[in-house]
Amino acid sequence: MQILSRVTLTFGIITLIAAALLLGKDVIDINQLHAVANANRSTNFPSPLNTVLITAVLAVIGGFLTGLGLGMPKRLPRTTPH
Repeated sequence: MQILSRVTLTFGIITLIAAALLLGKDVIDINQLHAVANANRSTNFPSPLNTVLITAVLAVIGGFLTGLGLGMPKRLPRTTPH
C-alpha cells in the first residue's frame, strides 16, 4: 500500500501544479477580457477576477480538508489492560 500512497501523492501534486498554471492563465485571460469590455463603455463594471481567485482558494482548502479527513483513521485502536 505504500507504493499506492506515493503514486497518489505524486499524482495529487502534479494535479495541483497543473491547476495553479491554469489558474494563472485564467487570471491573464480575465484581465484581458475585462480591459476590452471596459474600453468603450462609459461605466465600469467590477472585474470577476476576485471571485475566481476566492473560488479557487476555497476549492483547494476544501480538497485538502476532505483528503485529510479521509486519510485519518476511523477509530482509535482499543487498548486492553494487562
